[in-house]
Amino acid sequence: MPKASILDLLKTKQLDAILLSSPSQIIYLTSYLGFSPVERDAFLLITDKKSYLFTNSLIVDELKNRVKGIIVIEHNRSKSFAKNIAEVIKKEKIEKLGFESNNLTVAEYLALTENISSRFVSIDISRLRSIKDDLEIANIKKACIISQKAFIQTQKLIKPGVTEQEIANIFQINVLKLGAALSFPTIVAFEQNSAIPHHLPDNTKMKKNGIILMDFGIRYNNFCSDITRTFFIGEQTKEQKEVYKVVLNSQQEAVRFIEKNLKDNQQILAAEVDKIAREYIISKGYPSIPHSLGHGIGIEVHEAPTLAPNSQDEIKGGMIFSIEPGIYLPNKFGVRIEDLYTIQDKKLVILSDSLI
Repeated sequence: MPKASILDLLKTKQLDAILLSSPSQIIYLTSYLGFSPVERDAFLLITDKKSYLFTNSLIVDELKNRVKGIIVIEHNRSKSFAKNIAEVIKKEKIEKLGFESNNLTVAEYLALTENISSRFVSIDISRLRSIKDDLEIANIKKACIISQKAFIQTQKLIKPGVTEQEIANIFQINVLKLGAALSFPTIVAFEQNSAIPHHLPDNTKMKKNGIILMDFGIRYNNFCSDITRTFFIGEQTKEQKEVYKVVLNSQQEAVRFIEKNLKDNQQILAAEVDKIAREYIISKGYPSIPHSLGHGIGIEVHEAPTLAPNSQDEIKGGMIFSIEPGIYLPNKFGVRIEDLYTIQDKKLVILSDSLI
């Protein structure tokens, strides 16, 4: 049976069915972890009583054995996914069909509309995964633990002469040894490169004294972690110490704001959390954060909620989100500190603070 959140959406939008195409949503609703995050392995059609999974011959047998409560239908060269879906829609008498307009390709949409006369209704289901259950939170906590272990192992090998790319490679090897995989390409940035928020590792070498920014994450049971650490090799300059302190304090200001609102049983608006950290940095004479303060995380590295100036999201219990303020001084250096948090039992809990 489909999750209650999907059934609620069917009812509120007055839909006969919803067609899902994004791998992350299909993984979430089927609990099958073998779908490729980049290839079109499957489409999932959900009505109020039945669910149909359309997939290719490569994994159809495994899905029939592994996915329970869902009708699995194979598509191939002689019978396309669109024709299979059209047959089910005709059988189920589906007149109003919701679809992921922010995910379905133009080619897929045209193939469907050529075969299906149902009314297509654009829906946004990006927030259906924003509230995590206990198992999902435990998986992300474990992902944080593994990524931090790999980071500590890697950090010990950073010394003058080593390159950013070498450190990124070492981190990935350590992650693999711990039985996990990267959730995104690791950012390793030395010196001036740390002022570039999403710098790609290159052959820049570590100096005797230097600043290092590493943004890293792993995937465990298909759930992700995302952590950023800025640290130093050798001596720090007065300016580096000051910037680091301001970034850390801005993160703590955001944390205190959330904790106070939880204690007072007040609504927590994501935009207000962003504002607290952003205005603190600006008040200290530094440029505004050039990115959002944070984002949700789960099956994907970036999910709802979004902690940004224009966000309409509310922070609620069970959500997992990052708080990652940063200061970037072009041609000098940058500092970013990122941790993952959740709200459980009306308390803010940090997930990325220890190896326990």
